[in-house]
Amino acid sequence: LIVMTDGRAECLARSVATFGRLHGDISQRVIHDDSSTPGYARHLAENYPGWTVVSTGRRSGFAGAYRSAWAWLRAHATPFVFSTEDDFLIARDVDLDAMAGVLLAQPHLAQVALLRQPWNHTEKAAGGIIAADRASFTEHTDGTEHWVEHRKFFTTNPHMLLSPFIRDHDWPAGEQSEGRFSVELFRQDHAAASAFWGRADDPPAVLHIGAQRVGVGY
Repeated sequence: LIVMTDGRAECLARSVATFGRLHGDISQRVIHDDSSTPGYARHLAENYPGWTVVSTGRRSGFAGAYRSAWAWLRAHATPFVFSTEDDFLIARDVDLDAMAGVLLAQPHLAQVALLRQPWNHTEKAAGGIIAADRASFTEHTDGTEHWVEHRKFFTTNPHMLLSPFIRDHDWPAGEQSEGRFSVELFRQDHAAASAFWGRADDPPAVLHIGAQRVGVGY
């Protein structure tokens, strides 16, 4: 379990308080800090015992932070990584073991993400991320679990992926890195897909609480 933070102590505290809704064998808890603020680093060390705190050492921005986090994860590999950010709350119970099972059984999936509430005007008008472009999303089930596949984007919103995926892919440097990573991923692999956990009409599994982005280099 790795949570990305950039100096928002209040957001991080609210987010971590909801991690009890993540059910599964979490072997290591990591906070990745890109604030470059000594005071915030001390705050993390004092308030999150049992967590490993990793820092970029200097303000490196969104892309730099993910490049740093992925480099650390490669060196401390576990079979699965659940990645989230300090401005997301877990809104309902999530079975991490079941998510991991789907990732293993469906090797074309790059990630399984948790659906957030509608955020921008288009999503709000349609009633949600999936509803805003329903034709691009396909529901799947193995008879027990349900997920919704698409090839629209790879998201850094709360998601699970396999460690080999991080080993085999580099996060791009520079601005618009999330969008550029998505384009390149689906351009190179025509079978690859992302997925949202659950059914298409399920309520959001996570809530985005960041009123504004405080990082740089998105």
